[in-house]
Amino acid sequence: MIGTIAKREILDYLKSAKFQIGLIVTLIVAVVATAINIQDFKMRQQDYAAAREEMKGNKFEVLIYRPPQVLSVLVQGKDRVLGSKASLTTMTIPDRLTGYMGSRGAERQRSLSGFGSVDFAFVVRVILSLIVIFLAYNAVSEEKSFGTLKLALANSVPRHHVLLGKALAGLAIVLGSLFIAAAACVLLMLIQPFIVLTGSDTMRILNLVAASALYLITVYILSLFVSVMVIRPSSALMILLQLWIFLVVIYPHLGVNITENFSRLPDDRELAAMKQAAFQPYAAEFNKVRDAYLYKGDRSPETGRRYLELQALESQKFHEVDQEFGRLLTRQMRLAQDICFLSPAVLFDRMANRYARTGVDEYERFMQGLSRYWKTKYLDLQKLRYEDVNAYRKAEVPAFDYPTEKTAEAWITTIPQGLILCLLSLILFVLTYAAFLNKDVR
Repeated sequence: MIGTIAKREILDYLKSAKFQIGLIVTLIVAVVATAINIQDFKMRQQDYAAAREEMKGNKFEVLIYRPPQVLSVLVQGKDRVLGSKASLTTMTIPDRLTGYMGSRGAERQRSLSGFGSVDFAFVVRVILSLIVIFLAYNAVSEEKSFGTLKLALANSVPRHHVLLGKALAGLAIVLGSLFIAAAACVLLMLIQPFIVLTGSDTMRILNLVAASALYLITVYILSLFVSVMVIRPSSALMILLQLWIFLVVIYPHLGVNITENFSRLPDDRELAAMKQAAFQPYAAEFNKVRDAYLYKGDRSPETGRRYLELQALESQKFHEVDQEFGRLLTRQMRLAQDICFLSPAVLFDRMANRYARTGVDEYERFMQGLSRYWKTKYLDLQKLRYEDVNAYRKAEVPAFDYPTEKTAEAWITTIPQGLILCLLSLILFVLTYAAFLNKDVR
């Protein structure tokens, strides 16, 4: 009986204009956005390859560039807005990245396209979730208002069979639409010769699709619950759209505003004072050695080396203050996300950005690698200027690398968000099931 009901519902969905139009719109937006993001990634990749050549030319100021993430084609996240360029000197350990390598090419292409923030994650979070609402808002409420549900139950059809059949049919349609859109986007990536997906990338894409499925299942069951509780379909649709606006738009911004008001960060003037205080015990010696080296003509290797060491020490102390500020900023961001733990959209975004390596976590890994590079390889290169000039002239700028997050680590980190989505879906389904079995349909 459940299978018969599910088949009938699936056929009704497939014949409905709202499903057909929704699927077409989803595919068009997903494919067009992915095609534009692919071209953007190609330009950024070319810019990155060209920029790496600059690292070989200047030993005093070493330029480091953050590589574009291949899965930013599907989930842009913060891959672009966090910057791509760092400049290292003995006096500077950057606390943030600046610039964008593709400003002359890819950025212009993106401005003309109008798809600056549209990607597969946006399609799932906004377009598909709205389609789910329009598909499910009248799944039960319409039959109740027309009296057809009462007739069906009068024919000794068990109530739970009706509900389970409708739920299975709706989930099949929702997940089928998701898989079609995902397959179209991934296929478009695979036919590009300059995009190479590793085994790890493939696993991350599968995890991204699984996270998308959890998000859409939650939205669907919420829509089914409202459809069960409300008699008039128009009322159910109005309630669901209001809930969508709150959960996807208002609630996340509310969490950010609450966090900013109750978790204050030091301003630029306070940070500057903290940096000066951190280096104050060494300031007198620094001034003395600097004056001797720069103004009094003392160019001995010992003075030069000590001047370098004090410059490095000043940079380290300033960087420690910047790191503490960064930790406070990250703590504030995570607090805002924790406040919004009941928003399926926020939970999905956190998982999607993690799987695509386009979130703040991957950026922080890069910055930590940058700090280690400066403290070891870069300073070792600069010390050669005072220890062996000929060796310094022959030396090449050491290669920069940092350990990216493994797929297993990303999966473990996103387990809490996945569990919350599963728990929300389960609670909503139990409420829907109880309401449908006990609610009068007359």
